[in-house]
Amino acid sequence: MKQIKAAIFGTGFIGRVHLDAVRRLEGVEVAALADTNVEVAQRLGTGFALATVAADYRAILNDPAIDAVHICTPNSQHFAMTKDALKAGKHVACEKPLATTVEEAQELVALAAQKGVRNCVCHNLRYYPMVQQLRRMREAGELGEILSLQGAYSQDWLLYDTDWNWRIDSKVGGVSRCMADVGSHWFDMAEHVTGLRVTELCADL
Repeated sequence: MKQIKAAIFGTGFIGRVHLDAVRRLEGVEVAALADTNVEVAQRLGTGFALATVAADYRAILNDPAIDAVHICTPNSQHFAMTKDALKAGKHVACEKPLATTVEEAQELVALAAQKGVRNCVCHNLRYYPMVQQLRRMREAGELGEILSLQGAYSQDWLLYDTDWNWRIDSKVGGVSRCMADVGSHWFDMAEHVTGLRVTELCADL
């Protein structure tokens, strides 16, 4: 079996999660790491004995040995990085959202089809054991016919006025925090657990 060589773009929390997850897979090697904060990237690369560390992800895309990339950067960077990776013929696993506009996402879907490569979006909440248990219960018929679904996304990490994170900066996180950045978690988990698809939306924002 061909050994797949993957690169991780981004060394924040989710980048480390991807790094750890990929290293657990047989047949896949994390071969490169990129982050604009090159000191952090080099420290992480040294700790995990990675052969290649770069400040500019494009240098890694130019390496023909790299088969796939994991994009684990703030939302505003997803479109450009994914587009560059697809153009370079790399398979992509991008953290949600794929892009911050529908038009950009459609462009990436078309480009992946044109290049004949995989273009995946990772919704990490799917892999929580509790979510997997819910899905299995539904598949086994234990939940009966699903007529209504209600949900909320509760968090307290922005409780204080002094709290800050890039996700609340619309230039970095995207124009919609409640629906696109957080709401996408809820929509995907609702579909994943129920096996149903959202076909219409009536919203009051």
